[in-house]
Amino acid sequence: MMEYVTQHKLISTLVLLILIAAAWWGFTNTSAPAPVLANPAAEASSSQDTQIVSVLLQLQAVNLSGTILTDPGFLSLQDFTTQIITEPIGRSNPFAPLAATSTATVVQTKVNPNLFAPAKH
Repeated sequence: MMEYVTQHKLISTLVLLILIAAAWWGFTNTSAPAPVLANPAAEASSSQDTQIVSVLLQLQAVNLSGTILTDPGFLSLQDFTTQIITEPIGRSNPFAPLAATSTATVVQTKVNPNLFAPAKH
């Protein structure tokens, strides 16, 4: 593919320019304004009314008898929930500095001073 482009630079350039022009025309082309309706509010409300009526008719056909709860397929379902263990509540502001009289135990370890020193050659 790349060889074709390098061999036919004029054709490739023309195709690229045509694509750019088509994209520019597509993005900048403004369509004609919608035709003015005699009463757009009445037509919009009537279409909304028919949608509401059709949804209400569909809901009216739903039967909630509760027989699914006695279905063998429903009864064979297993509960895989995980028990949530309550944890102790931490500090009200975890980003606040620790008090000097904190009850937390601080463990100090001796750090090797040469641990982060550059290697000697």
